[in-house]
Amino acid sequence: MGIEVSTTSVVTINDTHENGVDTSVGGNPSSRHFKGMPVLYVFSRNSKGGRRDDGNPLIHALKGRRGFSIMPFWQNQLMTRAEHILLKANAALQGFDYCVPVPSSSPFCATFAALVSKVSGAPVLPPTFVSKKSVGTVLAEGQLALNNIRHGLRSVLTSQLHAWEGADHNALYQAKELDLRIRPLFGPFVYDGQGPDLKGKRVLIVDDLFASGSSLLSMRHILQDDLGADVAAVCFLSGA
Repeated sequence: MGIEVSTTSVVTINDTHENGVDTSVGGNPSSRHFKGMPVLYVFSRNSKGGRRDDGNPLIHALKGRRGFSIMPFWQNQLMTRAEHILLKANAALQGFDYCVPVPSSSPFCATFAALVSKVSGAPVLPPTFVSKKSVGTVLAEGQLALNNIRHGLRSVLTSQLHAWEGADHNALYQAKELDLRIRPLFGPFVYDGQGPDLKGKRVLIVDDLFASGSSLLSMRHILQDDLGADVAAVCFLSGA
C-alpha cells in the first residue's frame, strides 16, 4: 500500500505495493525514542520503488506545495486510515493534557493535530506562544557554530551562511530549505515568553513529517525547558 506520483505531480495511493510510503493500517504505526523523546509515526516512509523521493511527494501534496497535489478522495482515505492507526496506538496516546501542533504555514498539521486530539482525548493547545526564527537570527547562530562544526560540514554551513547574508534578514527561516546535514544545528522556533504554565502537564507535540527532527527538538526545548511540560511526539510521516 504505497504511493504513485504521476508525470503531472498528482499523488495517489496504490494498494498493490508499499513504494515510497507504507500507507497500510496493518503495517503501522511505528515508534522510536529520538534524543530520549518517545515518537509515534502513523505512516512509514521508505526507499522502495524506482523513485528517489522517499515519500516526500505525499506530504508536499497534502500541504499543497512544490506543485504536488492529491485528490480529496485519496486524502480522505489517508485520514481514515490514520484514525484507525492512531486507535491501534490508543494506549500510548492516553494521559496527555494537551496536543500542540508544530507551527506551520500549511493547515495540514493543525488538521492532523485535531485527529490526534480526537483519538487521544487531549485538547489542542494552539502554539500562539511560539514564533519562527528570522533569517538574521539563524545567521548569527550559524556564525557562532562555524568554529565548532566538524570539518566535513564546514563548507556546507559556510555556503548556507553566504546565502543568508544576501537574503532579507527579517524573513522567516525555512528549515525545509536547509541541507539535512546541517539542519539539526538550527532550532526553527523561539519562545515569545507568553506561554501557559505547563509544569506537571503531559504534552503531545504533533508534526506532519519527521526529517531531521530539528522541529521536534525545538518544540521540546520550549515546552519542556521553558514551560516545564513532559513531552512526547506524534508524526504523520516517519523519517525515510
